[in-house]
Amino acid sequence: MSHISPVAPPPPPAPLLKVTPVAPVVTRERTIVNITSDECSWAWEYPELQKGCYLSRVCQYAPPKHCQYYSVPSILQVGPTCGLTALSILLGGQPTAARLLEDAINQEFTINGELFSAQYLFELTRKYLPGPGACQLHQGNLSCKKVKELLKAGGCLLVPYDADVNHAPCLKSGHRAHWALIVGYLVDIQDNYYVLARHGKTNNLAVWSLEALSESNANLKEFAQPKGYPDNDFLQPPGGIGGSLGLNERSILVNGLPQQVLHVR
Repeated sequence: MSHISPVAPPPPPAPLLKVTPVAPVVTRERTIVNITSDECSWAWEYPELQKGCYLSRVCQYAPPKHCQYYSVPSILQVGPTCGLTALSILLGGQPTAARLLEDAINQEFTINGELFSAQYLFELTRKYLPGPGACQLHQGNLSCKKVKELLKAGGCLLVPYDADVNHAPCLKSGHRAHWALIVGYLVDIQDNYYVLARHGKTNNLAVWSLEALSESNANLKEFAQPKGYPDNDFLQPPGGIGGSLGLNERSILVNGLPQQVLHVR
């Protein structure tokens, strides 16, 4: 891993009354870890992983049985563009989320950057990941053999879920729908399965239970007006977010990234 001098993280973007294509904030900085105990010391060579596990209280005192992930740069979203930002992270920041927003608007997939349809994001992903079989739309439980085998083989996932105040998966019936990119996985000594995620609300690498993410993905059934945008119109697919073109039990499976996956254990 390259070592880059730490810098202070950028401030969060201010709420926008009208969303316009604005360049996102892309960061490639060495993660600052301020852990005074020996927690998660097994991951000291991978600071972003160590911090993610420490914050999530995962593998605090014992290393995982298996862990691998892609160390991809974080991108902070501008406006309600979480799905487009997650796709831009997958694509290494090129195209930018702002460019993807222009494309999505032209295809009538979105108004402000929102993507309440996994089918729409799948169409965009397939456009920018050329080649047969580069990605596929998955319907069903995430905590399954197919998804685990994909991750083990170096694959990634674009997943919609309900985000809690700390951005972790929760059950709000779709009222806090958000998108994340799953870049790896971890199995602890009790055989609990976790996924490692990037998304547009933080620079931190997230560590979540796959079962919790799967349950959150399966509870996306209702649209709620985002609190930060009370006067904006948002586009839903026919049938709403719980329909066949929506988000409920939908995700996008990606074969992998061109860079090397890190095998921690």
